[in-house]
Amino acid sequence: MRYLCIFLILILLLIGQTKLFAQACCTGGAPISSNLGVQSYSSGQLSIDLSYDYNSLRDLYAASRNLHDSRRTRDIKTLFLRTSYAINDNWSFSVILPYLWQEQIVRSDFGRSTQSSEGIGDLVILAQRSLINNHKQQLLIAAGPKLRTGSISEKDNEFNIPLAPDMQPGTGSLDGIAAISYSRFGIITQTSSAFVLATYRYSFAQNRNSGQEKYRFGNELALNIGLAHTIPLKKWSLSPSLHYRYRKSEADENDGFNFPNTGGEWMYLVPSLELKSAKGLIIHSSIEVPIRTKVTGTQLVTSQKWQIGITYPINFKRDKAFKLKDNK
Repeated sequence: MRYLCIFLILILLLIGQTKLFAQACCTGGAPISSNLGVQSYSSGQLSIDLSYDYNSLRDLYAASRNLHDSRRTRDIKTLFLRTSYAINDNWSFSVILPYLWQEQIVRSDFGRSTQSSEGIGDLVILAQRSLINNHKQQLLIAAGPKLRTGSISEKDNEFNIPLAPDMQPGTGSLDGIAAISYSRFGIITQTSSAFVLATYRYSFAQNRNSGQEKYRFGNELALNIGLAHTIPLKKWSLSPSLHYRYRKSEADENDGFNFPNTGGEWMYLVPSLELKSAKGLIIHSSIEVPIRTKVTGTQLVTSQKWQIGITYPINFKRDKAFKLKDNK
């Protein structure tokens, strides 16, 4: 528990340094696609993960060209609480609740304007099925809804007008999410592995401005391919990894027509580090380094993005067995 307390204090300090906020200009709500984390769990295990995600948008792009225009910036920070429970070795369920803050600053010859929003994002519920799980390989699938729990009615503090859809904590739509994950173990050494994770979000339209318009965020595909290696230590294990991440988002629609300056393709290199104790406690971190950007129209895109988190496991079946043994 002391590690969890230290992590919470660290998160509060990070939040206190700046104002917080959510994904690229073409995507609304919390950055769910990069935080699904499909993985296997032991039967009877409850896993609680708390992660802090920071996304700094400083680069203005037209198609694949950096305009080097720093007059508009956005900071997005999201706190994710993920709770997962494995009914047995094949089936598990996860609930992901984000809380996010956003701030956008626009500078011009007439001065500086600031827009911000804060609140609970859209809740995600995932059912996960393990199709293959042995010492050589693992195949997992997951699917579930993204619920309309985030606000879409936040307004500008200065002019009291509704904020743009991508500045709202939620998307206002009931969406479908699916994922598939494959891992191959022992590819180079006994403690190395290769993995592929693909996720897809299908978005539905939602009414905005008292039903005067119907807005729909673009569907999104994300693909992750990487390598990981585990280094055994005395009481811990250290697992560095590196993966390539590709994300494609279709253009948003407003009343059935493509909304300008939305949609595109992004590519990243993501180095990660995971520290795991003998009791199962995990401290994890990652950095997303943009390597290629191609957007529709002109958009503000990610300059730097990183995440840090802690996972605390509780094995009810093992704990119950220990209690029964102690009572004998």
